[in-house]
Amino acid sequence: MLRFGPALALALLAGCANPGQEAAQRAAPARPPMTEVLTRLPEWVAGFERGATTDFEAQRPGYGSAVEYTTPPAGNVPARAAVASVLLYDLGQPPLANSAPAAVVTPRLDEAVREATELPPGRTLAETGRRTLVLADGGSMTCADLSGSFGRTAVEQQVCAGTAAGRFLRVHVTMSRRNNEVADADAFTRAVAEALRGAARPAVAAVAR
Repeated sequence: MLRFGPALALALLAGCANPGQEAAQRAAPARPPMTEVLTRLPEWVAGFERGATTDFEAQRPGYGSAVEYTTPPAGNVPARAAVASVLLYDLGQPPLANSAPAAVVTPRLDEAVREATELPPGRTLAETGRRTLVLADGGSMTCADLSGSFGRTAVEQQVCAGTAAGRFLRVHVTMSRRNNEVADADAFTRAVAEALRGAARPAVAAVAR
């Protein structure tokens, strides 16, 4: 499950204002309620099954909600061979446009990578590169690829940041390198982002059992 570190807490207190974010806010439509937005997420998507939703907002306003996804067992591959988290939050900021500029998105991705790489002894992750994931509506998510190990298990993680439904959006996908064909992290991230933006219906993005 995702956690928020000191960087996000400081950002919440400081307001995170910058010219790029102000431009994104001016272009943004009204922000729909979180409960409505979460219903856009499919039960099944790109090989993942939707799991628990954690509401951070009640205890920490601005921290939003996180939805867990996991892969089911398939053949010799056990359940949870790949896990994902979808996080929507606003940090107390006004609504953000889906086409938020890099000046808005990059700091959120930097925070996500720092949090993902701050691990207990025996676990390591390091960033290996960044790229842009294009969405159907012409927007995009900015993604960082990470590689490392959890004990003796070699792992890969993808962390993507963007905006959706007037909020910041972060998507984490983690899987063992041995089972990296069990799920498509790009397909999952793209489908989730498009569903939250209203560019794809859950029934279309979902994958039947």
